[in-house]
Amino acid sequence: MVWLLDDYYDREHRAYHIADLGKVLEPLKLRYHGTMRDMPYDERYTEHIEPTGLLPFISLVSRGPPNMNAAAITSLVDRWRPETHTFHLRAGEMTPTLQDVSMILGLPIQGEPLCMNTASDGWRQQMEALIGMAPPEPPNKKDRAPAGANYKWIKDHFAECPIGADRDTVRTYTRVYLWYVISRTLFADSGGKLAHWCWLKALTVLEHKWSWGTAALAYLYHQLDDACRRTGTMGIGGCQLLISVWSWERLPVGRPRVFNKRPWVVSENVLREPTWAYQWDNVSEMTNDPAVMYKQYTEELDTLTSEQVDWEPYGSRYHFGTAMGDLNPKCLEEAGFWRMRCPLICMWAVEYHMPHRVMRQFGLFQECPPDWQDTDRALHRLDRKQQRKI
Repeated sequence: MVWLLDDYYDREHRAYHIADLGKVLEPLKLRYHGTMRDMPYDERYTEHIEPTGLLPFISLVSRGPPNMNAAAITSLVDRWRPETHTFHLRAGEMTPTLQDVSMILGLPIQGEPLCMNTASDGWRQQMEALIGMAPPEPPNKKDRAPAGANYKWIKDHFAECPIGADRDTVRTYTRVYLWYVISRTLFADSGGKLAHWCWLKALTVLEHKWSWGTAALAYLYHQLDDACRRTGTMGIGGCQLLISVWSWERLPVGRPRVFNKRPWVVSENVLREPTWAYQWDNVSEMTNDPAVMYKQYTEELDTLTSEQVDWEPYGSRYHFGTAMGDLNPKCLEEAGFWRMRCPLICMWAVEYHMPHRVMRQFGLFQECPPDWQDTDRALHRLDRKQQRKI
């Protein structure tokens, strides 16, 4: 017999500490940051970003993020199970899938898995060769400095590309801009202070076709696997824009009011059209006490019924995506991959994509119980700190 819930995860799970041990936990901090004010977008970057497949996503996040709700997201995290990569709700299992990655973020699914040697030996020399400079070594040689750059260092040296810069200089600034953006939005860690070297290394060849969509989802799953077992004041990383819009579209709990959208800059390039996330471009901010609202959201999720869930927020069948007339074509281009059952790879993180557990999100019949897929404890134990040379 296969037990659905594993004691290995359960004894450290936030839900166990709340329900069984009677602890009062605080909402987690969200490690997601906007980029509009810190690193302004330069139109000269566009021709270099387009080959990476990141242009729809960059066009979205360069405007700055909507207001997010840490208390609402934490109440969802409490229901995340690493064994199934789903939220366990009274209404049934739910999870962000590759469908949501395409519709909300516009990231490419096809391409090579984002996987390379993450060893940090000689990273300063490699960074200097790639972008012309690197952060200085710590005064005390014995202090182990993390492999990467502080966000302030990046802003101080690469905030604006010089006027009249040659093509190679613009390409370098483009590479650093992408590094800064994806480190703060797609691959934000629980600390939220450092852009890690490995993300810049992945941008060595801008024309390399990485599967950014599967990498972003793998990283989010990995962060949720860790966050659901954090009982202190640590934060949660991964793409919080993805999980926020996913939640707002499907669940009434913590859903903000939507105001008039900010104007979208019109472009002849269709890849710069908005993704589905633009529907939530301008939303109300949660200004109440987060601790109080966290408790309220928890109670609301406890009583959530299937009828209150919008299982197909993007539309169904022939009406899929039609509610948004100017939807970026990239959002629908790779629909044939949305229900893949496969490992998702992001550097050291390997997480299984299991859409067969949430078939109602695709407008299909949900078998119960769904086929069992072992998510493997050994894979969940891998992380950047403990496995530096994966």
